[in-house]
Amino acid sequence: MIDSFEMQKRYFTSQLKQFRTKPELNRARIKDCEYYLEMLEEAGTPAEFKKRIQQTGNMVSTAKAESYDRYDNRAFIYEELGQERKAEEDRLRLEIIESAGTHSELSQKLEEFEQNTKLSFNENKAINALGSIINALFHLNTDGAGSKDEERSLIRFQTYWKLMNEADPDVSWEKIMTYKPYRDRIIFTDEQMAVLEIKFMEVCDGRHS
Repeated sequence: MIDSFEMQKRYFTSQLKQFRTKPELNRARIKDCEYYLEMLEEAGTPAEFKKRIQQTGNMVSTAKAESYDRYDNRAFIYEELGQERKAEEDRLRLEIIESAGTHSELSQKLEEFEQNTKLSFNENKAINALGSIINALFHLNTDGAGSKDEERSLIRFQTYWKLMNEADPDVSWEKIMTYKPYRDRIIFTDEQMAVLEIKFMEVCDGRHS
């Protein structure tokens, strides 16, 4: 019958083998498994291994490694997509994970962060508002002057422009054109956007009656 000590070794060895099939996604967990396999070798007995586990935080490093890999990988994807605020939010999560010393502290700090952060929420809110803004600008270029249609389009623009400013206080026409998460969601070419920009500047300056 395999004793618990050998079972521990087999468990970490199996985990390590699995994580190494995709090392780029499991950097922290690979390091953590290697850490405990080395600890097992140094401990030599189940009792000594248990003692060391208790002294080093009851394997909080494993929980931290799992969370770290998840948010580190997600931050990388958001960075590649140009979604800076979502990437920043995950980088803040990584700092929290690194700072935690116990399981309860890790859980508590992450929970508090989730309750207070609005970076991803505001990113999504701004992106969702953008579609209505561009749609309203398009119609303002085609609605009859002084018509009810024009009035509705102007109200639509003003409503969603206010929402976008609340979500992204730094938003501007330049940012709409250059910030990848915004620009990628607009179907118009740069030449067509130049036409919409004229109307955008007009309504933002309050010259539209």
